[in-house]
Amino acid sequence: MEFTVNIPTSAGASEYSTLAFCDRISWEKQRSFARAAEAAGYDGLGVPDHLMTGDGATTECFVTLSALARETESMTIFPKTVNNELRHGPLLATMCASLDNVSDGRLKLGMGAGWKEDEAVAYGYDWPGAPDRLRAMEETIELTKRLWTNETASYDGEYYQLSEAVCKPHPVQEPHPPIMIGGGGEEFTLRITAKHADEWNYWGPTDVIEHKLDVLRDHCETYGTDFEAIDVSWFARCIVRETEAEVERVLDAAPRFRDPDPDDPLASYNNLIGTPEQIIEELEPYRELGVDEIDVEFVDFPETTGLSLFADEVIPAFS
Repeated sequence: MEFTVNIPTSAGASEYSTLAFCDRISWEKQRSFARAAEAAGYDGLGVPDHLMTGDGATTECFVTLSALARETESMTIFPKTVNNELRHGPLLATMCASLDNVSDGRLKLGMGAGWKEDEAVAYGYDWPGAPDRLRAMEETIELTKRLWTNETASYDGEYYQLSEAVCKPHPVQEPHPPIMIGGGGEEFTLRITAKHADEWNYWGPTDVIEHKLDVLRDHCETYGTDFEAIDVSWFARCIVRETEAEVERVLDAAPRFRDPDPDDPLASYNNLIGTPEQIIEELEPYRELGVDEIDVEFVDFPETTGLSLFADEVIPAFS
């Protein structure tokens, strides 16, 4: 198993806030946490793609990723996940090719169709229905692979048209950076994953993951895709301390994690909360399901207590 760390791009009070010890985001906090994650031995850094979350600053995903590429040496860097509606698909392909070059071949492209309508509307974007957003995302993936691997690329889609477009330099990675698709929609998202992706990312309890993997397997059979060749990654927020008493003190500061309301988006996640031994026990069934990568957001960011303890006592159990 590999382990990656989420680098938040916003903080503060809102329905989306999950960082109990961070009232505002800053580059200094992001940089320091990323450096600590690399020193602790994590495999990668994920950065959310949003324009307006929290009640303060929200840093732009690709600028943040580019800066983190400069501040780290070996970790995979990836958007988790791109809101396809926020950027013209062919431009996104060119941005990612450049980022793979400046990071010396460390990019993974995490793709999504977006979900947060209010920020898109606030910025003046149209917000089509989910089927249109997903079909546009699929076209972005298709044309991106052409731009990354061909001398010139043409494409005649419903949402994008290219005519002898050039994307150089090509990415460093051969044949191209891996493409991860996030989301669990069974009709569209998992079909697109089966057809185009190197990795699938989702969240939630093991019974949900097991069911989604069965659906993904069926789509792979339809397209003649090797199901086993698609990596599986799983996202969770984490509170970890040496003792249960210390965990309780963190929960006192972050009561939202103690017992989320049924309509709270957090209720659909399986948050990793406990001592290292308890979290190891929680993660073992995911390994048995075939999960290849665990993506973690530490609730005590920008503190590094949880980050360090997880690296020291949890990760070795899955090495």
